[in-house]
Amino acid sequence: MKKNSESGALLTIGVIVLILAVIAAVSFSGDKLMADPVPVPEKTEAPSSLPTPQPAADAQDPQTEPAPEEEAQPRTHTDFAAIYALHDPEDVVMTVDGRDVTWQEYFFAFYSQADNMEQTFEMYQYYGMAVGWQDQADEEGHSYAELVAALGEQDLRQILLAETLAKEENVSLLPEEEEAVQADHQDLIARFCGEDGTEEQLFQMLWEERWLSREMYWQILRYDALLQASLRGLYGEEGSLLTEQQVLDWMEEQSIVSADHILISTIDAETNQRLDDAAAEEKAELARQIAGELQAIEDPAKLEARFQELKAEHGEDPGAEEGGYVFGPGVMVQDFYDGTQALEIGQVSDPVQTSYGYHVILRRPLHADDVVLTVSGEQSARSLMAQSLFNAVIQERYDAQVIAYAPGFEAPNVLDYQVAVEP
Repeated sequence: MKKNSESGALLTIGVIVLILAVIAAVSFSGDKLMADPVPVPEKTEAPSSLPTPQPAADAQDPQTEPAPEEEAQPRTHTDFAAIYALHDPEDVVMTVDGRDVTWQEYFFAFYSQADNMEQTFEMYQYYGMAVGWQDQADEEGHSYAELVAALGEQDLRQILLAETLAKEENVSLLPEEEEAVQADHQDLIARFCGEDGTEEQLFQMLWEERWLSREMYWQILRYDALLQASLRGLYGEEGSLLTEQQVLDWMEEQSIVSADHILISTIDAETNQRLDDAAAEEKAELARQIAGELQAIEDPAKLEARFQELKAEHGEDPGAEEGGYVFGPGVMVQDFYDGTQALEIGQVSDPVQTSYGYHVILRRPLHADDVVLTVSGEQSARSLMAQSLFNAVIQERYDAQVIAYAPGFEAPNVLDYQVAVEP
C-alpha cells in the first residue's frame, strides 16, 4: 500500500528538459524494509506532460510484435515551418505577469509539445493503435489538437516563473552552480556535436532541428538552478533558516515517526522462502519473549541498552540502520508504520507481524536534524520541509500568474497544417 506524494508538487517543464537531456534520475537501492515506491519532493521531476493515449479495443500490446500491415492509411505530419511563418519571430504574442513573450519563444514551446505528440502517435500506430490529433486526450474530452497549445504555454510559464522568482528574491547562482550549468552545456556539445564540437555547432543544430533559440536554451538550462537558488533565498541552505520548532511541527503534521526495531524473520535466508508453520511459531514465541522483557524495563537508559543487546543478538534485518529509521507514511510496509504510530515515545510494541516476520518496535523522539528515509534516498528533515514549502510557493505563484494575449492572437490549430506523407 502506498500514498500519493504531497500536493503542490514542484512544477516541471516536462518534455523541454527531456529534449535537452539535462535530467538526472535519482533512484534508491538497498535491502530495506520498504513498501512500493511513492514520489517524494526532491529537486525537480520532469515527467512528460503528454497525456496517455487510450488504446482501441482491438489494439495490440506495444510490447508484442508490430501488427501485420493492412490497407495503408493516409499519414500526415504537421508543417511546422508554415506555422512558424505566421508571425515575425520578435512579435509579442502574449505577456506573463507583464513579461513579453515573443512568437519565437511561444513557437518553441508549442513545437516541442506538438513534435513529442506526433512521435508518440507514430509509435502507437506502429503497434496497430490508431491515435491522432483528433482523438480524445483527457477525461474532459479535449482532443490532442486542443491540448497542445495549452501544454506548450504551461511549459513556457514555468520557465518564466523560475526567472521571475529569482529576480524577486534577489538571488543568483552560486559559482559552483554556474559551473554545473556550464558543465551541462559542454556535455550537450559533446553529446550532440562530438568531442570536437563547438558551441556554434550546437546552437545551429538546436535551431535547425528543434527551433530552439540561444536565449531560450540558456533559460531552460538554468531553470532548475534558478529554482534552487530561490529556495535557498527563502529558506536557507538545506532549510537552515527554519527553526527547530518549525521543523518538528512540520514533521508531526506529515505524520513522520522515528523507530528502531528487532526483526525476527520468518523468511529462510538461504532459500528466500517462508518458514513452515512450526518454525514460524517458534519465531513468534521468541518475538513475544523479547517484547515482554523489554516492556518490563522502566528506566529509559536501561531499556535502550538492553534493546541494542537483543537487537545485536536476534535482529535479522539485513538493511537495519544504526539507531533505527525516521520515515513517513508510504515508505515502510503499512503494518510496520501503523505499529510504530500506535506507540508513545519510548514505548515498546507487542510483536508486529508483516510479510518479513515479527517486529519488536521501539518508538523514538523526533529531532529537527533527523535524516528522513524516503523511497528515493535519505534527506534531512529541514531540507524536506524547505522543499515542501517551496513547492507550495511555486504552485501558488504559478496559479496566480496573469496571462494576456496580444490583440487578435490565436494559438495555431495543428489540424490546419497537416500535410500528406508520401508512402
